[in-house]
Amino acid sequence: MAELDDRFVKRGYWIDWSKGPIVGQTYTVEAETGTLIVALLTILASVATAQLWNLVTFTLHQMRAHGVASEGLFWQQQVLLRTMPTPTAFLADSLKISWAWRSKVPHSILRALPVLAFALLFTLGSIAGGISTSYAVDNSNIEVLVDSPFCGRINNTKVFSGTQQAVSVLATHGDSIQSYATSCYQNSSSLPALCRNTFHRPNITFSADPVACPWNDTMCAGEGSSAIAMDSGVIDMRTHFGLNIKEEDTVKLRRRTTCNVLPRAGHVFERPPEYLNRGNPAERWTLEYGSWKGVPENQHPEVTFNLESILVEHQMSFYTTDSVGGVINPLAEMSRTDADVALIVVWPNAVVYENPVEDPLFAAHRIEMRQQASGKDKALYWSDHKAGVVGCAIQHQYCYPRPGKEDYCTPLGPSAAPDTPTTIYPDASPIQASILQLLQSLTRVSDMNRSPHLGNLRASKTVMVGHSPGLPADQWIREVTAWEAFVWTGFQTLLSVSVIGPKVFDDAGDAYIDEPTSVGDKQLCASLRMRKAGGFANVNVFALVFVTTFASLISLFSMFVLRFCIFLSRFRKALAPRIDRWVQDGVFQLQRRAFDAQGEACWIDLEKEIPVTKGRERLYALFVKEKVVKEKENVGSLKTEVGIEESEQKGGTAAEDEVVEWKRFRVSVGRVDTGATLVAPSTEQGGVKGKK
Repeated sequence: MAELDDRFVKRGYWIDWSKGPIVGQTYTVEAETGTLIVALLTILASVATAQLWNLVTFTLHQMRAHGVASEGLFWQQQVLLRTMPTPTAFLADSLKISWAWRSKVPHSILRALPVLAFALLFTLGSIAGGISTSYAVDNSNIEVLVDSPFCGRINNTKVFSGTQQAVSVLATHGDSIQSYATSCYQNSSSLPALCRNTFHRPNITFSADPVACPWNDTMCAGEGSSAIAMDSGVIDMRTHFGLNIKEEDTVKLRRRTTCNVLPRAGHVFERPPEYLNRGNPAERWTLEYGSWKGVPENQHPEVTFNLESILVEHQMSFYTTDSVGGVINPLAEMSRTDADVALIVVWPNAVVYENPVEDPLFAAHRIEMRQQASGKDKALYWSDHKAGVVGCAIQHQYCYPRPGKEDYCTPLGPSAAPDTPTTIYPDASPIQASILQLLQSLTRVSDMNRSPHLGNLRASKTVMVGHSPGLPADQWIREVTAWEAFVWTGFQTLLSVSVIGPKVFDDAGDAYIDEPTSVGDKQLCASLRMRKAGGFANVNVFALVFVTTFASLISLFSMFVLRFCIFLSRFRKALAPRIDRWVQDGVFQLQRRAFDAQGEACWIDLEKEIPVTKGRERLYALFVKEKVVKEKENVGSLKTEVGIEESEQKGGTAAEDEVVEWKRFRVSVGRVDTGATLVAPSTEQGGVKGKK
């Protein structure tokens, strides 16, 4: 089956129940729209993280705003927090501050590590958050909900009511099922794109283990375990087939197929031409493993298969039958009431092998010596038998949850009869009843015999012009597992065909479907998820709402928190000092203090974030003021300017200090005025006093 057509993709809002009712809320849009949403979410995430960082720096500043005398390192860190730099800028500036104070403050860098570590983690978290927003929009090999007006559940009774319908279904989908099964049911970690871009799961896995004989021991040739059981285990229609339904509405399926190569002795006979009364002079071989119903005794209903001695070209051929359709009665040794019985015959025909074959189905040991072009003789090997037959016992089981009760499970047994009513499934919800009806049909339309009918024999892939290099000893196991893979691919394909609509693929599709008139059928028609490789994007509604709401709330909170805290400070005395320190550490208040120190203007609104001058005054640019102070030998600290003046007034030794002050450095009227007054030291009473 090809990738889902764009016209059957549901656009808009729907809930992916496999992810839950909250996280599973999905909005399917065109790929271009998805790209715009990703960009929007990225911007919102950036805004949110920036505003959150502002709140973090405010909180850190307030936690440290104790008002106790501290080193200059502490106050510079407070100012840095007050400026609210980005996390990366905060990291860089904190390191620079700590490095600058390394010789003045012990362990300055070590003391800054907690804050630096927090800023680093916040930066990494911001990056991770920005990346994670892209996952809110999925546009790569997404799952979409199928929405088709042609939906119709396949009804196997209608399929087999006439030859045309049955042939139509197999002719339309048989080749695609066979191709998909061959490509996608491989024991490989890397599958072709077709397998990844079609169904909910590329394949349905099943085990293949040796088991005891499924029949009477006389029907199992060889010693020890001579049969293989292919068991899917209990699989959920939600998780394995992609049905988009609630967990309480699901249906679970188990299929177990047990096969072996049936013995030939006593069942394969060479008959004279008149045995079947068909007038063909050629001798015939008959294979007797069950009798046909409704065939007169004189036509030998016990002949399950027959073969003319004339071989069919240079390839192997097949014929199959089973008890599912009620056309044969298997041998008493193979009769089972708890399973359907399938018989598959393989004719080796005129295939010759270059090496002996030990496989029980394709055994070849009859030697023929042929002369080669080189003149040397070469041994070739013909099949030991005219035909080989594989017998399979096929069982199905259905389970489904019931409200307030234990899950209901049918016994592991044969397929349900075509006219089985859904009333045999107690307490099944409408959607469960529709799923069970569909599965009943699929188990009959996609059965073990369909694959050989379509020529699915892996051994034939080795044959060229009647020659094969040989086959492994377990070739028959490879064949039956391939046939089982065909069955599961048929389930996947025909389920999708039912929801999309058989009429989309087959003009005669309306002849073998049930129109979705019941509540369950209508719900089933809107409950299938399939893969879509491109052209669409799924937006996670929960993630979209969460990111948008979070970004909006954080931004609003960050914008108004300071005003709110300042408002509270009027009523809570304990909070007021810390808020005041936040205000006074602001860059505008620090600038005001610098102008004050320079003697510029008269300022008002000193308690607000932004102080202003009392009038429209002109302020000169701030100048650089530097004092070089010699350190006294007996004091381990630096003198301040006030200390110098005090020592001068006390007649100390500060006369040895040199004070140089540049009064002003300003730009005026398009030119640089480098005029400056250099005040030289003067001597008064044995001391030196700097002129202010």
